[in-house]
Amino acid sequence: VRSDRVSATARAMMSAIRAQLLARVGRHSEAQAEVDRADIYFSDRNPADDPAWLCYYTEAEHQGSTGRALIPVAVATKRVNLAAPRLKAAIDLQDPGYRRSRTFSQTRLATLMMAVDDPHEATVVGRQAVAEAGALRSRRVIGELQGLARTAEPHVGAADVVELRSSIARLAVPGT
Repeated sequence: VRSDRVSATARAMMSAIRAQLLARVGRHSEAQAEVDRADIYFSDRNPADDPAWLCYYTEAEHQGSTGRALIPVAVATKRVNLAAPRLKAAIDLQDPGYRRSRTFSQTRLATLMMAVDDPHEATVVGRQAVAEAGALRSRRVIGELQGLARTAEPHVGAADVVELRSSIARLAVPGT
C-alpha cells in the first residue's frame, strides 16, 4: 500500500503495532523510535480522512497502544515512566463505552508497576482492573490479569498483593 493512500491515523496505528513487535523481540531503541514516529503521525491526523472502521483509534487508544509497546523497554531499563504516563492517559481518556480497552490499560499499568516500581500502588490499579473485568467476561482480559498475578508472585509477602492475586483467581473463565 502506498503511504500516501493511508491516513495519518492508520499510519500511527500501524507504527504502534510495529513498535510492539520490535519491543517484544528486544529491539528497544527501534521500538522507541517507532513510537516517536507513531506520535508524529497521530499529531498529523484528520479524522475526516479516516475510513469508518478506524473510528476507534482515538487519543486514548493511541496512548494505550504506544504505552503497551514501551512496557518491555520500561521493564528492561527499570524506567516505569517510559510507559506509565501513556497507560495512565489511556485510562483517563478512554470513553466509558470502551471498558475493555480501559481494563487492558489498567492491567498493563498494574503489571508494569508490579514488575518495576511499587507493588502496593500496583495493587490499587490492579483491583480496579479486576472490578471491571468481572463484568466484561473476556478471556483476553482474564489472561492479562493472570499475567499480573504471575508478575506479583515475588511480592506475596504483602497482604494487599495476596488479596489481589486471590481476586484474580476467583474470576471465572467465560464459557464458549
